[in-house]
Amino acid sequence: MKKLIRSNGQSLIEFAVALPLLMLMSLGVVEVAYALWDQHVVTKLAREGSNLISRDTTLQDAATALRTMSSQPVDFDADSTVIFSVLRRGATTGTANFDQIILYQRYQYGAIPATSHLQTGGGSYGGPPNYEAAGADNNTALQVTNVPNDLVSVLGGMIYVTEIFTNHPLLTPFDKLGVPMPTELYSIAYF
Repeated sequence: MKKLIRSNGQSLIEFAVALPLLMLMSLGVVEVAYALWDQHVVTKLAREGSNLISRDTTLQDAATALRTMSSQPVDFDADSTVIFSVLRRGATTGTANFDQIILYQRYQYGAIPATSHLQTGGGSYGGPPNYEAAGADNNTALQVTNVPNDLVSVLGGMIYVTEIFTNHPLLTPFDKLGVPMPTELYSIAYF
């Protein structure tokens, strides 16, 4: 006696098992590509910001230029912030900040709260057009503590820094499945 095995529904069941895995992989690739593209946009904009302020553009004018150049995901009026910083090596002999890297100028523009990754003890900055630090020669709170000391090698030399923070909306619900995905993008550029 021969036993017959029916396989009419086997393909349908295999497809039903494989479909969720294929969808998960496809959506994962799309989500990662979307995050990488947005990070690329943020990085290019940060580089352009540092390039602008290194060419004697005022910090406020550079913010206005970045605002007009920005594209998805960066929108400084809704969900992004830019922080411009100018670092300088103190050049006045006999002062507290001689041969130290200090935060010489600072301007922040945007809609979301953000804190610069450049660490100082504090300080206050004047208004437009220069946003220069008060007491730059003697205020030791302006010293930047988390950059290499040889970043600016020449006394009086400057480094121009742009930091951009932006919210990154997710396309998929991977965060609800326990897969961490970035919801905020950050880029920093030095010139």
